[in-house]
This record gives sequence, structure tokens and C-alpha cells, in this order.
Amino acid sequence: MECSGAETLPRRIQGMLRLEGLFNQKGYLVCQSSGKKIYNFEEVVAVFIPLSSTNDQVMAVHCDCAQSFIQSSIASLHL
Repeated sequence: MECSGAETLPRRIQGMLRLEGLFNQKGYLVCQSSGKKIYNFEEVVAVFIPLSSTNDQVMAVHCDCAQSFIQSSIASLHL
């Protein structure tokens, strides 16, 4: 996915840092696809859902669920 501006990458880095902060605070993240807790941060895939041309929503997804989560997200778009 192409970055639409110079500010997009720093915002995405901040989003990933927020996920890491939540993980460090709680000891896990909840997979947005399966609802299961992820206890190993290396198994987290950060999925950025564009809300607008300048704003993304970052979601934590387990690496085993990432491909199907992305595919179902794309399929649900009404282009």
C-alpha cells in the first residue's frame, strides 16, 4: 500500500508503538479476528485500516489469522 503523505508513516509507527505499549502493560493483545489473546508480541500483525486519506485504525491480529482477516476486510468493502 502506497503512503499517501509524509505524515502517514510516522502515524503508523505511533500506532504500532501504542500496540506495543498495550501489550507491555497487559501482557497480551486481543486478536481482532479470532478474539483470542496473543501472548507473544512476535505473533502480532498490525493491520492498518484506512479511515480517511490521513487517518488509519491499527488493529492487532494473530499472524495465523492475518491473511483471512485482510481478505474478509477487502471483500466487505463496497467499491
